[in-house]
Amino acid sequence: MSTRQIRKRVEKVEGKVSPKDGRTFTLEELHRLMWRADKRKYLEMANGELCSMQAFVPQFEREDAERLAAFPIKPANPEA
Repeated sequence: MSTRQIRKRVEKVEGKVSPKDGRTFTLEELHRLMWRADKRKYLEMANGELCSMQAFVPQFEREDAERLAAFPIKPANPEA
């Protein structure tokens, strides 16, 4: 990965975590951003030594299930 690619990725993350409008984030919001970015990686970290992350897993899983129930994914080519 080139330095330019790394810089762009860092800028993208900074835009999410530290927006220019001065908005602040709660710990929960930061964890939710990480969850949505890469759920599998979040779970790997939560099962490691970063056990405080595990506290958010049931809540995020429940929210995902509720969102899926409210807006189920429909097949692209339903069979008639």
